Amino acid sequence: MMWQKRAGPCEWMTNLRPNLLQHIGPTCERALVCASIRGSGRCGPFEFALAFKSRAVAEAIEPLFPTTSGGNHDLTIAFLSRRDLDLTGLIPEPADISHALMTSGGYYAAWRPDERPVLYLLDKQARRGLVWFAADVPPNWELSRPALPLINMLSVDTTWTLAHGGAVGKDGRFLLFAGRGRSGKSTAALACARTGWDYAGDDYIITEPEKCRVEPLYTSARLRIDVVDAFSDLVARTSSGITTDKGDSRHELRLGAQFKDQIRGGTIAAILLPRRQGSPVPTFAPARKCDAFAALMSVAGTLLPWSRQVLVARLADLVGCAPTFFVDTGSNPALLPDEFGRLLGGLRP
Repeated sequence: MMWQKRAGPCEWMTNLRPNLLQHIGPTCERALVCASIRGSGRCGPFEFALAFKSRAVAEAIEPLFPTTSGGNHDLTIAFLSRRDLDLTGLIPEPADISHALMTSGGYYAAWRPDERPVLYLLDKQARRGLVWFAADVPPNWELSRPALPLINMLSVDTTWTLAHGGAVGKDGRFLLFAGRGRSGKSTAALACARTGWDYAGDDYIITEPEKCRVEPLYTSARLRIDVVDAFSDLVARTSSGITTDKGDSRHELRLGAQFKDQIRGGTIAAILLPRRQGSPVPTFAPARKCDAFAALMSVAGTLLPWSRQVLVARLADLVGCAPTFFVDTGSNPALLPDEFGRLLGGLRP
């Protein structure tokens, strides 16, 4: 068994935890016994049972998932800290490098180092997962997109694919926003959602390329502090505070209550690539499929544990779903819903 070093291609660690694989199943089972507080949630087509030891962690994480439809659970995920369950013996060496492992036996582990590191474990056959906070307190990024590596792993053998992007829609027809961070995805998605558009996300979404569908992963959003003035009413009602990662400060928004009847997915009608070129009003320009592919692939390669060949094929199918446009979102977010509506109305169903 090996941990894969993510710092560069084709690099492998040699000072590993050779017994980790055999511990994943029993550790996930122990975690669920320890986590007595239960909840539920959904991500796209997947239904989850959620388990916690800490009431505070449960109250922070469970509302981030869309509500479940009450079907059978595809996975039960426990969220525990070091004080709940000591797993320090499973931390990889060295502990400051990201690692991931996927095996054909259905076991998966990932280690994400940080000031507040996280260990992810999955026993796919038993449908059990664990998100373990090595520093006792969940990191800010985990409280925006909890269990993302486990959800990604769960999707590998399905027709669904995670994508770094946002999406909003009307009458079941959605615009998918793709691009790097700070390109304007959150601004565009939130500007539409607060005027009544359906909301599928601003950061990560789940898609089914074969059917050109998009569905929400979470009910959260992350809004840069430099655009807060344009969303002051929404921030006042939904912000859980400001977090700063690598110098990037954002309001963490909890939208489940505010947009309770708007969090849903639908058919992808167009793919928009936000960019800022100085236009005072929203403007559109045709884009190539390869532009959309590059925008999606720029971050998708960091989503574990996809093989590059499968990921490339699925993202190629995704960008083939719908016409693609560049959009300069302009300087006034309030203009975006009407302009997006006109674009959507002009596209063939």
